[in-house]
Amino acid sequence: MTKRGKGIIFFSVLALLCAGPVLPAPPEVTPKGAVKSVAAPAKPVAADSLIFHYDPKGKPDPFKPFVDAELALRKLQETQLKKKQHKLPLSPLQRVGIEQFKLVGIGGNEKGRTAVVQDMAGKYYTLSIGTPIGMNNGKIAKILRDRVIVEEPTAGGKKGKTGAKKVEMKLLKEGEEVKP
Repeated sequence: MTKRGKGIIFFSVLALLCAGPVLPAPPEVTPKGAVKSVAAPAKPVAADSLIFHYDPKGKPDPFKPFVDAELALRKLQETQLKKKQHKLPLSPLQRVGIEQFKLVGIGGNEKGRTAVVQDMAGKYYTLSIGTPIGMNNGKIAKILRDRVIVEEPTAGGKKGKTGAKKVEMKLLKEGEEVKP
């Protein structure tokens, strides 16, 4: 037998010896002339007093995960951040008003046209239908042979309806100058 096996046996025997013999309690002896007192029988406990009632007033819901509140707050912050980012101009075309651009060329045919505009700094940009332009969320609606039509959304019409304001950018002929 190994040392470990001997150690286990030793401690188990020691525990049994320390516990002592288990004997039944001795019977209660009363003197011959004494009257044995009888304790009052225990009252039956009502079933209603054993039932526990939880009052949730002023206490948090113990079954609702506490992480949900954090997730909802985080989602709200993300949506607000996306709205702020959406409001920021995304391209140089959206950083200045439409009147700051000069239409310098239109190319293509009836199936598809592109236009070229020049800003005040002398940079050129190509436009196609749907390109955002201007500070008022305008978009290119049509490109015709001699002009570009931009639609800007407007609010505050009759009964709170929204509409679209059309702005035209005309192609200048040779020798014409843009009036400021």
